[in-house]
Amino acid sequence: MKHAVLINGRRIGYEHNEADTGLPLVLLHGFCEDSTLWDPVAGELRDIQVVRIDLPGFGASDPPLSPGMETYSDAVCAVLNELSIDRCVLIGHSMGGYTALAFAEKYAERLAGFGLFHSHPYQDTEEAKENRRRGIAMLQSGKRDLYVTQLFPGLFASEFAVSQPDVVEQLIEQGKRQSAEGIIAALEGMIDRKDHQHTLGSAACPVLFLLGSEDPIATPARGLAASMLTNTADVHVLQGVGHMAMFEAPEKTVDIVRQFWDFCTRQ
Repeated sequence: MKHAVLINGRRIGYEHNEADTGLPLVLLHGFCEDSTLWDPVAGELRDIQVVRIDLPGFGASDPPLSPGMETYSDAVCAVLNELSIDRCVLIGHSMGGYTALAFAEKYAERLAGFGLFHSHPYQDTEEAKENRRRGIAMLQSGKRDLYVTQLFPGLFASEFAVSQPDVVEQLIEQGKRQSAEGIIAALEGMIDRKDHQHTLGSAACPVLFLLGSEDPIATPARGLAASMLTNTADVHVLQGVGHMAMFEAPEKTVDIVRQFWDFCTRQ
């Protein structure tokens, strides 16, 4: 069941599976998605207190007053405060990883560990920024459905996309449910996001890096380089997986997330 909290008059939706075991696990979705992205994982972690948040502009959450990963991280903090959660393990997929890094910089004391799930700490290249600007123009011209339809197929490993077209279509339909306003705000926020290599370098808690060998965005090379910046890194490269391990390798994903959560809980 979706709950909500208000921050600066804007609604932030979240799902909360209450359990008495260890630290809460907070899961953040990526771009053009919402908290249901984590269904394949959360369903196997019912013994853990799991919080899944709709980032501003997605799912049941209102668009942000101002775009930015820092705005998203403040929304995460508001949900934790609403639930009286002092410390948690935070894992973010793709854009959710960018949010996790912004959260780690501002609210480090709230983290027992955090994970970059198909994500990285680096700023956009100029080419990536220009691609996002083209996306904004496309969305502003009323072509949200076309934008989303073109976005998702390339996020999966090619073999998976061919063999599991229903999964790809499921994500496309989920993307079509997101507002153009929210998607544009996310693109603007990613264009302007800061480099967070220093955040990894100063992290006092363990950091999870889950990478896919076929991921075109958070490539293994980028992820492995980023992992060298941390004091305690838990690194996994899933072979034959693209950018969507929760669908492409759900059992491995659940095992990795549970093991990382367990490690952080025992620290």
